[in-house]
This record gives sequence, structure tokens and C-alpha cells, in this order.
Amino acid sequence: MARRKRRASGFESIPVREPFLIVEQHPQLVTAICLSIMAALAICVALWAGQAFLLPIAVALVFSVILAPLCSRIEWFRIPRPVAALMALIIAGGIAYLAFSLIAQPAANWMENAPQTIQRAERQLRKLQEPLKPLTDISKEVQDLQIVPEGSAPASRTVVLQQPGLAQSVLASVQTAVVQTGFIFILCYFLLITRGEFRLKLIAFQTTLRDRVRAARVFRDVEKRVSGYIVTFSAINIVVGVGTGIACWQLGLPEPLMWGGLATLFNFVPFLGPAIMMGLLGLAGLATFDTLVEAAFPVLAFMGISFLEANLITPTIVGRRMTLNPLAIILVVSFWIWLWGPIGGVIALPLLIMFKVICDHTPALRVVGALIGSPIIRVARIDNEDIPLTPRPVAASEPTPQPAPPPLVIAPQGLA
Repeated sequence: MARRKRRASGFESIPVREPFLIVEQHPQLVTAICLSIMAALAICVALWAGQAFLLPIAVALVFSVILAPLCSRIEWFRIPRPVAALMALIIAGGIAYLAFSLIAQPAANWMENAPQTIQRAERQLRKLQEPLKPLTDISKEVQDLQIVPEGSAPASRTVVLQQPGLAQSVLASVQTAVVQTGFIFILCYFLLITRGEFRLKLIAFQTTLRDRVRAARVFRDVEKRVSGYIVTFSAINIVVGVGTGIACWQLGLPEPLMWGGLATLFNFVPFLGPAIMMGLLGLAGLATFDTLVEAAFPVLAFMGISFLEANLITPTIVGRRMTLNPLAIILVVSFWIWLWGPIGGVIALPLLIMFKVICDHTPALRVVGALIGSPIIRVARIDNEDIPLTPRPVAASEPTPQPAPPPLVIAPQGLA
């Protein structure tokens, strides 16, 4: 039986390109990409190396944008701008002091009993490790095995470095925090005073009328959206804190006021803050209750509150106008926490919103703004009317209509 002749695939006629052909044809593009990567790495190194100087500046910039509407409201009463800026800072500082004073005393009491709390938690954790005890015993025996060579091994020496005491470390941290707080207060005060002059100068230096209008809109949207974000999410986080405090009080967990305040503060850091809060509640539950089931109740209660906040409260209040890409939020928060610690995680979202507004008003960066923003939907525009391309349900006996395809327009859902 004759074998059927195999048909040629046609790939033999495709010319083989050199691996570095793109470098030969577009050397400027390759150079630009390499320089961009090197510039990004240099910026990261500079931000990390200059943390002591740049972090207060970033925090002051964020707080000046947040307090700008409050300062403007105070100026409506014919109060000079320097006095209005000082009053806005005093009001913000009073609110922060009141919030921390409600948490400080219960937290101090809880920290005094921290050794006993950790010991109780360890005893509860040993109950979880009992099923895995044979495996841990085997691993310990393997670690204890030592292979001694024939020759006598030289005696090992241990070098112990003397570390500074706990009191010295705490004192140094407090001094650094006081100096940076004073620098932030002074810098934020001058930013509030000179914000109008800085805005007018930046707008006046634009060459065309379109650029001036774009710069004015950037300033307006940054102030509006960052302030709206802080006010809205502060109210939502207070609701989460009140719910957590009530749940801890009902479950019998000590210091419910402290747990409510911590839930409010940690919820300002997306994803990472609730995870830390669940860990603390789990530790407190293990140290307070006798059984593992009872110890899991505070964590489950907080998980339920966080689920309702993320899927019901926040979408209902915020809507789609301030939504951001969750992947962008995770990457940005993780980057700033890795770079500047917990304070970087707090200011990460306001900085992301500022960057998003700048990208939305800059033609060359609108693609970046669309990537870090909310998803887009496809709509059909017929007679100046936007109709979502979602087919209505059709009965089984009803024939499916086949209309002519309308022109498609890509419209964003909303901007953060």
C-alpha cells in the first residue's frame, strides 16, 4: 500500500531572521528602553537612600493636599491664609491626638501583659502541633546528627557583639519621630500657604491655552479626588472599627476599644492592614480563650466585617468613580511598604491617585492611566445614545433578531 505523500507546511519559505536584527534596525529604541530601566533603578535607589529626607516631604505633600479644602473653607470667613493654614493643622492634629489617646492607654495595658499573653498563646499553639509531633521529633534528630572527621576538629569560637539596649533604641526612635513630625508640620504649613501662588506660577508658565487649562484641571482634580478619598474611606474605616469593637466586646475579648481603633488604622493600608489585624486578633484570641474554637471567633468576626465592607459598603458608597485596578493597588502598596515601611503604605494610595490624575490629563500617559484605573466597557452609540452591549434574555420560542452591528466606542467606566 502506497504511503500518502505528506503535505508541505509552508514554513520552509519563511526567511530566518537574525536574533539581533531588532537591535540593528532600531538602535535608538533599544537605547531608550535600557536608559529607562536604568533610570527607574536609580530612582528606587535614591528613594531608599534618601528616606530620612524624602519621606517627610512626601507625607507633608499628601497632608497638604488633604487639608487644602479645609483651609479654603476657613478662608471663606475672611480669615488670612496663614491663620487658616495654622487652624487647619491644629484641627487635624487635635483629631489625630484624640484618636491615638483613645488607643494608647488600652494598648499600654495590653503591652504590660504581653509576656503572659504570648505564653498563653504558645500553650494554645502547642495543641495544634500535637498531631505533627512525630515529624518534628524526626526533624530534630536529623538536625542533631553530626559527622565527626577522623582528625580532631579545632575548637570553635563564638563572637558576641554587644547590641544597644532596648531603652536606648526606643529613645532614639522617639527622637527621630519627633524631629520628623516637626519637619512635616512646618513643611505642610508652608505648602498650604503657598499652594495658590505655586498653582498660578505653574499655570502661567504653560505655553498654550490648552496646556494652561490642563494644568488647572490637574490641580483641581488632585485636590478633589485625594480629599474625597480620605474623607470617604475614613468614614468607612470608622464604621469597620466600630463594628470590630462591638464584636470584640460581645465575644468577651479584653480592650474592645483598642481593637476597634486598631481596625480603623490598619484598614487604611489595603490588603496588608486587614491581614495584620487578623493576626493580632488571632494572637489575642489564643491568649484569652481556652479552646481553639472560641479563639477563632474574633478572627472570623473581623473577616465577616471586612467582607461586608469590601463587597457591600465600599462599592455602594464609592461606586465606580474612585475604583482602581486591584493589581495596581497591591503592587503600589507593596512597593512603598518595602521602600519606606508602614508610613509608605499609608501614603501609597494618595500618591497613586495623584499619579492617576496626572496620567488622565496627559495625552502621552493616558494608556498608563487606563491600565491602573477601572476596567472599560464596550458600548454602542446609536443616535447619540450609549447602549451597553449586553443582550437581553430571549425566550426559547422567540426568534433571535439579527440587527446590523453598530459602531463601537470604548468608554471608560470611571476615573479614580
